[in-house]
Amino acid sequence: MKNSSPVTFLDRVLSFLVIISFLLMIGVVVLQILARYALPWSPEWTEEMARFCFIYLVSLGAGLAIKERLYVSVDFLLDKLTPTTRKGLEIGILALIVVFMLTMAIVSLPLVQIVSLQRSPAMQLNMSWMYAAMTLMGFFVGLYGSFQLVERIKQRP
Repeated sequence: MKNSSPVTFLDRVLSFLVIISFLLMIGVVVLQILARYALPWSPEWTEEMARFCFIYLVSLGAGLAIKERLYVSVDFLLDKLTPTTRKGLEIGILALIVVFMLTMAIVSLPLVQIVSLQRSPAMQLNMSWMYAAMTLMGFFVGLYGSFQLVERIKQRP
């Protein structure tokens, strides 16, 4: 039987949103390229849309990267440490990531509110949608970092 926990559902939702953001970004860039060479005009909104898709792609994908341990790490230093010291250092790093990311999520909320008065130049979208990506990134990286932290604490050195 498959695991149907809320975390698995969240993984699927985030994965779906990352894929949609990626495909939309690729589609918009291809449209821009084709329009430059095949049409007498090119849409003004494509560059902005591609940028917004990329922002959400990175912001939502960062949490999944933490979950899958796909982030960059320098193992040559960790490999020289004893297993107990290595575990302690990994726990400390994960704890800092969680603290920084959750702080970023909380501190970015007033910024999202402030920019709600602005609109994007080409698509006229409320800019709070774009700045909300920072809040989402902080939340999801903090959440998945917390899961990794608990898992690492439970592991033997």
